[in-house]
Amino acid sequence: MSVMQPRIKCSGVPYRQGWVEVAANIHTGHVNVEAWNVAPEVDMSSTDVALASVPDEAIAGNVEVELTVAQARQLVVALQGAIEAAERAGA
Repeated sequence: MSVMQPRIKCSGVPYRQGWVEVAANIHTGHVNVEAWNVAPEVDMSSTDVALASVPDEAIAGNVEVELTVAQARQLVVALQGAIEAAERAGA
């Protein structure tokens, strides 16, 4: 059974826009996190903008890391803390 890799479009801050993708077992027992940074002049406001539609020269950066399961769990805890802080600040 094929599992779709979550790809999250991040376009709230134009000079820090792009996508984040998460996948399991690219390397056995690890969680892969990849982020693409897209140049600010690319209009990502449309809900149907896809990474494949962005020209290579508009990709300003790309990073890919492999996390152990323990590291991925640490990331989840850190993200939850950041979410809660952002929600408090926005309240």
